[in-house]
Amino acid sequence: MNEFELRSTIKEIAEMDVELTRKGGPARAGKLFDKLIFKQQEVLEHFNLPDTPFYQALLEFKAIPWDNEIDDLIALLEKESANQRHKNKKTPVELLKEAKDANRDSMFILPELGIRTHVYTEFVYEKIFLQNQDIAENILEELILVNSDDKLLNKLGIMSGSPSDWLKNPEGTITALEARGLKYIRRFAMDIINYLKGFGFKVNGI
Repeated sequence: MNEFELRSTIKEIAEMDVELTRKGGPARAGKLFDKLIFKQQEVLEHFNLPDTPFYQALLEFKAIPWDNEIDDLIALLEKESANQRHKNKKTPVELLKEAKDANRDSMFILPELGIRTHVYTEFVYEKIFLQNQDIAENILEELILVNSDDKLLNKLGIMSGSPSDWLKNPEGTITALEARGLKYIRRFAMDIINYLKGFGFKVNGI
């Protein structure tokens, strides 16, 4: 993306953002919102910045920016890109440990690590790592494992969103996923089960 294309894309994002607000937001203009997100990602990728809420917010507009405002934004994105390159000199384990010390939200640190934000990856970070249930090296190993397998992530998402199927044989499901190398799947499953039990659901064998 050359400078002209970059400036044009930023202006296009602003125009879409203003139009999205006029139409009532993402719920009322889903296709426009998806296009806006895609354009934001293009700009962030241009600067090698992670797609986190912080950087997304830099590309949100309430009005069409003037040329000097676009200049200022580009300068800011370049500065953030330089900061990110400095961060990238640190190992993923070091980044995880720093995130824990700062109690950073999973929505920020996971994308920096190249890990998708997902109900299971967020669980591993927030419920296992931040609560001192395991060390950073083991946490990272688990995150990389699930992040590299779309089918596995989809299965874990279904476990959380549609528990009725796997709860017909919960122990079988948990054991099968443990056999695939997931270290925290039993804790994840039990969190779902205990939540459902709180509403009076009965679970076979547990």
